[in-house]
Amino acid sequence: MDALGAACVLQTGCEMVDQTLSAEDYARWGDEAGFIELRQVLFWRWDPLGVDDDFPATADEYDRYARVLLARLRAGASAEQVAEYLLDVERSWMGQRFSDDAKLSEVGERVVAWFEESMLRWLERRTAP
Repeated sequence: MDALGAACVLQTGCEMVDQTLSAEDYARWGDEAGFIELRQVLFWRWDPLGVDDDFPATADEYDRYARVLLARLRAGASAEQVAEYLLDVERSWMGQRFSDDAKLSEVGERVVAWFEESMLRWLERRTAP
């Protein structure tokens, strides 16, 4: 994948869908769907600080990490790399580890699956008649 585009290769049934987004389309996806959806995934599935009880006042708690993850996902981050990033956030930014390996692995897999599914849904909406 070059710096001008993001590859989106998705498995749907037995058929592979391969779309390359331009930098402009990737930015549109991020603005229209990506960031909003990822912040929800992090808030409701990761939430190491346990701030979900104070929703909606805390809805933006993990926004800065969502933005970094979007860039890493665009660069091809794996579920393991996502989990490693979230662990680093907990240790470096939050001051301690909150999530065990199983939780981080689950969230990493969920984030990567969401990324692929979200792009596919967005592409399908764009090309729908």
